[in-house]
Amino acid sequence: MKYRAAKNSDIPALVALENSSFDSDQLSERNFKYFIDLSHGEILVQEVEGEVYGYGVILFHKGTALARLYSLAVSKKSRGKGLGKKLLHKLEQLAKDKGCTYLRLEVKASNAKAISLYKKSGYRKFALKKDYYQDHEDAECFEKLIRKLSGKLIKGPKVPYYEQTTDFTCGPASLLMAMNALNKKIKLSRENEIQLWREATTIFMTSGHGGCGPHGLALAAHRRGFKVELYLNTSAPLFIEGVRSEHKKEIIQLVQNDFEKQIKKEKIDVFKDEYDWDTIREIFAYGGIPVLLISAYRLTESKAPHWITLTAMESEFVYFHDPEVNENQTSVDNMNVPVRRDEFELMAKFGSRQLKSIVAIYPH
Repeated sequence: MKYRAAKNSDIPALVALENSSFDSDQLSERNFKYFIDLSHGEILVQEVEGEVYGYGVILFHKGTALARLYSLAVSKKSRGKGLGKKLLHKLEQLAKDKGCTYLRLEVKASNAKAISLYKKSGYRKFALKKDYYQDHEDAECFEKLIRKLSGKLIKGPKVPYYEQTTDFTCGPASLLMAMNALNKKIKLSRENEIQLWREATTIFMTSGHGGCGPHGLALAAHRRGFKVELYLNTSAPLFIEGVRSEHKKEIIQLVQNDFEKQIKKEKIDVFKDEYDWDTIREIFAYGGIPVLLISAYRLTESKAPHWITLTAMESEFVYFHDPEVNENQTSVDNMNVPVRRDEFELMAKFGSRQLKSIVAIYPH
């Protein structure tokens, strides 16, 4: 038995194996070619005497330590011989060799044999996705820690997941997750998401609707009864380097000045220095939840500011909910995303000025 990366010449055999293994949601020839060519994905082929007996598709979540087992199949004639378990082990090792810490997957709720395999292999169920497949079946979501972690996991209250409903509301969506974790009366709804955006927007961005800055988000949380701390490493106007119009720059400055006056009036604590790893640890230790600004580039290659909600940390990893679900992702992929400390420290800076900011919220 051999294991190797799939080649284009394997596609006919992979399609035949796919069609004999699944009745719906089948991968096509085009799908297999896409995954073979994909830079952040890989198909591992299980081969016996030159014949394809099984395959697994793994997708790597860019900039993170998370991998997703997108599909796994073994031929009918080889089932019951432990080949699926061996293939799964090889896929886990492949993900581990790529620096991943967790492997996640979805499986049909009715697929008892596959679920049994995953449970016996150390996977735990962490979510259920209703009406996920083409035939309207639910998907059970499993994950496995494939690399031993160092240090104690530090976290605050359990943070629910909420997917942003527009391209420009990552900040409100992230803030909603944190607020709901501390007060269930704050509903995870589109109405609240848009209301927060209206309160916190900086009016203009490089294109499209304006995004939300740290001042506006801090004020919005304060108005809803939370204790708030704002960490910001600059006093300069924010998010103006990509705006060409002088008129728009003036408006952004005017809005920020007004936010700053309101923050001073409401006596919100503002720390104008470089937060570090210990700052995040202290926020969690005191029962807070950090809503944090990053550069989306290391996740999606988009040169845009982006907000996430931190959910936990340990000595060399931080975990976060990312409200933006992109192509070939599901919301499950963006829950408690693990990122190595070195990668996170590069991610948690935006623009040429290396802007760093946290809006930390606590129960009052």
